[in-house]
Amino acid sequence: MKPKHVVWACVPVLGFFAAPFLPFVNGPHLWFGLPSVLVWAVLWTVGTTVALYAVERSADHADHADHADDADDAEHADDADPKTATRAEEAAR
Repeated sequence: MKPKHVVWACVPVLGFFAAPFLPFVNGPHLWFGLPSVLVWAVLWTVGTTVALYAVERSADHADHADHADDADDAEHADDADPKTATRAEEAAR
């Protein structure tokens, strides 16, 4: 994981942990008719989802591409070797 991914993943966590120390969040306030802490938590929950999506989309998945090719080869291996097909049939019994 690259350092920029760690930063993106840590931002929502810091937002959650900052709530008790922020007077505009941790007080008798209503935002949109709901307690401010509840709205703050919901916003950071959505923010966490967005941050994790951004990290996932920007991550390098080159190692997974190799495994996908192996799976395709395994599916077609039964067609090429009749011995493998009979072993698979015996194992299924």
